[in-house]
Amino acid sequence: MPDLVVLASSGTYAASLGWILDAHSVLGELYDSNASLSDYSRMATGLSLLTRDGGPALLAGGRSLPSDGGLGSASAPRLIYLPAFDCGPLDHLHDALREDRRVSDWLRAQHGGGAIVAASGASVWRLAQAGLFEATRAAVEPRLAPAFRRAFPRIDFEPLQGLSASGQVMSCAAASLEREFVLRVIARALSFGVAEWLDMRWGGRAEGGHAQSADPLVSRAELWIREHFTENLRIQDLAAALSVSHQTLTRRFRLALGITPLDYTQKLRVQAAQMMLRETRRTVAEIAALVGYSDLPTFRTVFHEHAGLTPAAFRSRAQAGLAQNPPVS
Repeated sequence: MPDLVVLASSGTYAASLGWILDAHSVLGELYDSNASLSDYSRMATGLSLLTRDGGPALLAGGRSLPSDGGLGSASAPRLIYLPAFDCGPLDHLHDALREDRRVSDWLRAQHGGGAIVAASGASVWRLAQAGLFEATRAAVEPRLAPAFRRAFPRIDFEPLQGLSASGQVMSCAAASLEREFVLRVIARALSFGVAEWLDMRWGGRAEGGHAQSADPLVSRAELWIREHFTENLRIQDLAAALSVSHQTLTRRFRLALGITPLDYTQKLRVQAAQMMLRETRRTVAEIAALVGYSDLPTFRTVFHEHAGLTPAAFRSRAQAGLAQNPPVS
């Protein structure tokens, strides 16, 4: 049973499809290399690329990808993602999609069964035709806005709103926002912590972290540390992997980020520990070992230095906050 389903329309943009496929692939790499993410491995094992009739996914520009089947191939998915597609003349879009009632019926059924449904670009139109915007505002691509308003006068939308999310329905109006959109979708469908790690792996800015450095040596070092921080990491091993001296690496790292490679490693370990304290029932000792600390007192000291709280106090506060305020709205 797939957790994630991508439903491709004819003329799907490769870039839009690529964001969700790449997210799934990167998460798979993270699960394989980081024991701290093992709780979520089962969530990324299944992604199915579907089309209406089970034929190849036809991309804009004439290329195609083999699909994993048609609408009947997925049962109770956690997430359905509809990438943007080339809709052609706007005058024909509404009539063309209205005739495709099978997709609308399927989307309504999956949504009614608890699936999160997310769409980008012209695919937002499919959500509207399925009647999924009754309780939420839509994010509509500006060039589609006039035709969308004529076709769905009762649906509330703001032409300048790039992203919208409420309940189980999410929409994206601009290609430039798809990276952020996919992160929000992953956060809602899987876990806020998993979305944080995906963002960091893509070179984003994690909470309390740093943007990826413009110094190519430091950038490579950041990536290496991200992929090995849960291991028994030694900075001299990193320096050797990058063919530089320990002193050169530390100097360049401090110049670029204002911290040492060891400080950076500790920040990543604390962020991983915070994620598990929020979202798992593992003991503090288990979490310490998973993020790379064999000595529990050392972990507690480092965690307090970075988080300002003990691990136990952080868990209590975080879980109370999550109960009152879900992480993604």
